[in-house]
Amino acid sequence: MDTDIIIKGKDFYNKKEVLTKIRVDNVNWLIYYVDETTKEKWVEEYPNSEAHGGGAPQLRLISKFPWE
Repeated sequence: MDTDIIIKGKDFYNKKEVLTKIRVDNVNWLIYYVDETTKEKWVEEYPNSEAHGGGAPQLRLISKFPWE
């Protein structure tokens, strides 16, 4: 089960600086990351995909990657 921790706005960009990109899903507009220090797994997503350019991105903490 995934948690409800979501990071947006300025905090989104600050958090991305410490993450390592793991995989890109070009079909679903998702980018998967891991925080090497905490081992947390994150997914970058665009929840307002109907907006121009996919809307504002957000990072969501997940318990595991879909391929695990």
